[in-house]
Amino acid sequence: MMEKRNEYIKKLEKNLNEYNAKIAEMKTKVAGVTADVKAEYLAQVEGLEKKRDVFVVKYEQLKDANEHAWNDVKAGTEKAWNDLEHSFGKAASRFK
Repeated sequence: MMEKRNEYIKKLEKNLNEYNAKIAEMKTKVAGVTADVKAEYLAQVEGLEKKRDVFVVKYEQLKDANEHAWNDVKAGTEKAWNDLEHSFGKAASRFK
């Protein structure tokens, strides 16, 4: 159980690092767009950052959860992750 837990946490951390890099890339793209779409792009990035921050809180709780709370915290973490992933997909299509 502990080994699977550690693998799961490492996977989430890897995914989080990838999304942080993608958010940074999006911020760079915002600088190069015209003023009429800049506000929309900034709103997209800020929305993603908020969802990422919610996920980070859940992720930290998951890392600290004891064995009894693990499944409950894991479910909340997965919900936050799925929300972030879904929002990222929508935002990424606008940044192409």
